[in-house]
Amino acid sequence: MAEKELLQQKMPNPASFSEGEILSALIENGMVDSDGVHEAMNKKMLNYVTGCHSHTIWKGDDGRWRTYLPDADKPKGRKLVSRESYDALIKLLYEFYIGEEEMREKMEMTLEMLFPDWQEEKRIHVTESTVKRDKTTWRTLYEGEDITKKPIVSLTKEEIERWMLNKIREKDMNAHQYNNFSSVFRQLMSYAEEREIIEKNPYNRVRIRKRSVLKPEVKKPSETEVFTSEEREVLVKYAFEQYKQNRYKVQIFTPLAIAFLLYTGLRRGEVTALRFEDMYDKQLILSDSYSHDMKCLKGKLKDGAGWRNVYIVPAALEIIELVRTERERLGLPTDGFIFSVNEKLDSFYSSIGKAINNFCDELGIRRRSIHKTRKTVASMMHANGVDDLIIQKQLGHKDLRTTQQCYCYDLTTDEERYSQIAKSLA
Repeated sequence: MAEKELLQQKMPNPASFSEGEILSALIENGMVDSDGVHEAMNKKMLNYVTGCHSHTIWKGDDGRWRTYLPDADKPKGRKLVSRESYDALIKLLYEFYIGEEEMREKMEMTLEMLFPDWQEEKRIHVTESTVKRDKTTWRTLYEGEDITKKPIVSLTKEEIERWMLNKIREKDMNAHQYNNFSSVFRQLMSYAEEREIIEKNPYNRVRIRKRSVLKPEVKKPSETEVFTSEEREVLVKYAFEQYKQNRYKVQIFTPLAIAFLLYTGLRRGEVTALRFEDMYDKQLILSDSYSHDMKCLKGKLKDGAGWRNVYIVPAALEIIELVRTERERLGLPTDGFIFSVNEKLDSFYSSIGKAINNFCDELGIRRRSIHKTRKTVASMMHANGVDDLIIQKQLGHKDLRTTQQCYCYDLTTDEERYSQIAKSLA
């Protein structure tokens, strides 16, 4: 390897240093003249002050430099300031007007102006899908509204409440829509408070009587949200058949992953990131999930929890052992990911989503997305008497209401429901 290439490899990344550290290093190594830097900075301050300052600057008999600064509390609206040197006085004026400019920017800041900065800040902490959702919410509900163009410091609790209520009625929002809508306003105002644009956040006192103004949410029909017990059984059987027929040449374990999801209720990102080391007896200890938006492992679960225990039923354990045996036969690693045959996790993530649609079409079953396997598992446990709190923990929901209202559905068919009702009323 050439000496130059070796040196480049040993050199630290310049992006890891601050501007101050880089400048200090340049001065220490004689690459930049220290006096020249100070002269350029003084010239910059002087040019800035000249454009802002309208009062005379003079040198007194005592050798001190003086001028006036605006001060609304003084009788003449100004105050006398002095420094020992001209440069020191210019620096004082520069800091004063920079501070005034920053204050003026804060006083003029609107939600419309703040939104892009908030998006960039939020992008560090959340998935790209969350950022996109907020951007869509902004575009459809906030963009062009008068309230977003007013200075944030002038917004009052009453004004915010009135605008939000009008928007709720205009869009006939349900609870889910309102949560997406209000979270943007709430988080923007909190961000404004963090940036010290406002001292007190008026949004904290906003009260919306949700039960009175929000449209009741109608639960989606079971037919679109879950597979019936019979459909689930047929899908599992068909998945094993497709695996035995070597249907998938790259992500060969795709069919088995679909069957596994119909026994465990894991999220798609969780089964993608699933490793053999996550197995402990009859449990999985989940600690990682794959993000399709960010194209990487997140190092955490969707709900932000560090880990979650998931019980594995015997049929699901058999699938894992089948995969392990096949990996050993093919010379594939058995100490890494279970279902994805390589590090190309996005191809596996996409593969199981497409596969379940294909399976449904080929079996003449109504299409449900891969996420509906999760709702199916929850509904089966609920129908068979498993306590909702246990189901909540198995699925990893923060709120029990999410489990009960959004994941537990009736798995019976129309004929079965009719039969049960007819029998009970005979």
